Amino acid sequence: MDHRVRALEVNDATYAAWNAHDADAVAAVFADDAVIVDSGVGEARGREAIRARVAGMLAAFPDLRLDRRSLLVDDGANADEWTLTGTHLGEYFGIAPTGRRIEVNGATFSRFGPDGLVVHDTNYIDVAGLLNQLAGD
Repeated sequence: MDHRVRALEVNDATYAAWNAHDADAVAAVFADDAVIVDSGVGEARGREAIRARVAGMLAAFPDLRLDRRSLLVDDGANADEWTLTGTHLGEYFGIAPTGRRIEVNGATFSRFGPDGLVVHDTNYIDVAGLLNQLAGD
Protein backbone atom coordinates (compact mmCIF):
# COMPACT_ATOMS: atom_id res chain seq x y z
CA MET A 1 0.00 0.00 0.00
CA ASP A 2 1.31 3.47 -0.89
CA HIS A 3 1.00 5.27 2.45
CA ARG A 4 0.86 8.72 0.85
CA VAL A 5 -2.08 7.71 -1.35
CA ARG A 6 -3.85 6.17 1.65
CA ALA A 7 -3.24 9.31 3.77
CA LEU A 8 -4.79 11.45 1.04
CA GLU A 9 -7.78 9.10 0.73
CA VAL A 10 -8.34 9.16 4.50
CA ASN A 11 -8.00 12.96 4.61
CA ASP A 12 -10.53 13.34 1.77
CA ALA A 13 -12.91 10.89 3.46
CA THR A 14 -12.62 12.76 6.74
CA TYR A 15 -13.57 16.11 5.20
CA ALA A 16 -16.44 14.49 3.28
CA ALA A 17 -17.75 12.85 6.47
CA TRP A 18 -17.59 16.08 8.49
CA ASN A 19 -19.39 17.97 5.73
CA ALA A 20 -22.02 15.22 5.44
CA HIS A 21 -22.49 15.53 9.23
CA ASP A 22 -21.79 11.82 9.64
CA ALA A 23 -20.09 11.19 12.98
CA ASP A 24 -19.90 7.43 12.32
CA ALA A 25 -18.05 8.00 9.04
CA VAL A 26 -15.61 10.41 10.73
CA ALA A 27 -14.95 7.83 13.46
CA ALA A 28 -14.49 5.06 10.87
CA VAL A 29 -11.18 6.53 9.64
CA PHE A 30 -9.70 6.03 13.13
CA ALA A 31 -8.22 2.85 14.61
CA ASP A 32 -10.18 1.34 17.51
CA ASP A 33 -7.58 2.61 20.00
CA ALA A 34 -6.83 5.94 18.29
CA VAL A 35 -6.16 9.10 20.28
CA ILE A 36 -7.15 12.65 19.40
CA VAL A 37 -5.60 15.55 21.28
CA ASP A 38 -7.34 18.89 20.75
CA SER A 39 -5.77 22.11 22.00
CA GLY A 40 -8.11 23.64 24.53
CA VAL A 41 -10.48 20.64 24.59
CA GLY A 42 -8.34 17.74 25.72
CA GLU A 43 -8.03 14.15 24.68
CA ALA A 44 -10.41 11.55 23.25
CA ARG A 45 -9.30 7.90 23.38
CA GLY A 46 -10.88 5.24 21.21
CA ARG A 47 -13.18 5.27 18.23
CA GLU A 48 -16.38 5.59 20.33
CA ALA A 49 -15.05 8.61 22.25
CA ILE A 50 -14.02 10.18 18.95
CA ARG A 51 -17.47 9.54 17.47
CA ALA A 52 -19.11 11.11 20.54
CA ARG A 53 -16.86 14.19 20.31
CA VAL A 54 -17.70 14.63 16.62
CA ALA A 55 -21.44 14.17 17.31
CA GLY A 56 -21.27 16.84 20.02
CA MET A 57 -19.58 19.29 17.67
CA LEU A 58 -22.16 18.60 14.96
CA ALA A 59 -24.99 19.10 17.47
CA ALA A 60 -23.52 22.44 18.56
CA PHE A 61 -22.95 23.59 14.97
CA PRO A 62 -25.55 21.78 12.82
CA ASP A 63 -24.51 23.66 9.66
CA LEU A 64 -20.80 23.01 10.30
CA ARG A 65 -18.53 23.14 7.26
CA LEU A 66 -14.88 22.08 7.24
CA ASP A 67 -12.70 23.32 4.38
CA ARG A 68 -9.13 22.19 3.80
CA ARG A 69 -6.72 25.05 3.07
CA SER A 70 -3.55 23.01 2.63
CA LEU A 71 -2.30 19.46 2.99
CA LEU A 72 1.17 17.96 3.34
CA VAL A 73 1.44 14.17 3.06
CA ASP A 74 4.41 12.03 4.05
CA ASP A 75 4.85 8.30 4.59
CA GLY A 76 2.54 7.41 7.45
CA ALA A 77 1.59 10.98 8.33
CA ASN A 78 -0.06 14.14 7.10
CA ALA A 79 -0.60 17.72 8.19
CA ASP A 80 -3.45 19.90 7.06
CA GLU A 81 -4.69 23.41 7.68
CA TRP A 82 -8.41 23.99 7.72
CA THR A 83 -11.19 26.48 8.33
CA LEU A 84 -14.32 25.53 10.23
CA THR A 85 -17.51 27.56 9.87
CA GLY A 86 -20.93 27.14 11.41
CA THR A 87 -23.74 28.61 13.47
CA HIS A 88 -23.75 28.00 17.22
CA LEU A 89 -27.18 26.41 17.77
CA GLY A 90 -26.33 23.87 20.50
CA GLU A 91 -24.35 23.91 23.75
CA TYR A 92 -20.59 23.92 23.27
CA PHE A 93 -17.80 24.41 25.83
CA GLY A 94 -20.65 24.75 28.36
CA ILE A 95 -21.88 27.81 26.44
CA ALA A 96 -25.60 27.89 25.67
CA PRO A 97 -26.49 28.40 22.00
CA THR A 98 -25.84 31.97 20.87
CA GLY A 99 -27.01 31.79 17.26
CA ARG A 100 -23.69 33.40 16.29
CA ARG A 101 -21.82 32.46 13.16
CA ILE A 102 -18.21 31.34 13.68
CA GLU A 103 -15.16 30.95 11.49
CA VAL A 104 -12.16 29.24 13.09
CA ASN A 105 -8.82 28.21 11.66
CA GLY A 106 -6.83 25.21 12.76
CA ALA A 107 -4.35 22.52 11.81
CA THR A 108 -4.30 18.76 12.24
CA PHE A 109 -1.30 16.46 12.36
CA SER A 110 -2.19 12.80 11.77
CA ARG A 111 -0.25 9.55 12.07
CA PHE A 112 -1.42 6.34 10.44
CA GLY A 113 -1.12 2.71 11.44
CA PRO A 114 -0.09 -0.11 9.10
CA ASP A 115 -3.76 -0.69 8.17
CA GLY A 116 -4.06 2.92 6.93
CA LEU A 117 -6.30 4.06 9.78
CA VAL A 118 -5.50 7.13 11.86
CA VAL A 119 -3.85 6.17 15.17
CA HIS A 120 -3.15 9.67 16.46
CA ASP A 121 -4.40 13.18 15.65
CA THR A 122 -3.20 16.40 17.20
CA ASN A 123 -5.48 19.37 16.46
CA TYR A 124 -4.45 22.96 17.02
CA ILE A 125 -7.53 25.14 17.13
CA ASP A 126 -7.86 28.90 17.56
CA VAL A 127 -9.85 28.42 20.77
CA ALA A 128 -9.47 32.07 21.82
CA GLY A 129 -10.87 33.19 18.46
CA LEU A 130 -13.74 30.73 18.77
CA LEU A 131 -14.65 31.86 22.29
CA ASN A 132 -14.44 35.53 21.29
CA GLN A 133 -16.81 34.90 18.40
CA LEU A 134 -19.25 33.05 20.65
CA ALA A 135 -19.09 35.93 23.15
CA GLY A 136 -19.81 38.42 20.37
CA ASP A 137 -16.43 40.19 20.55
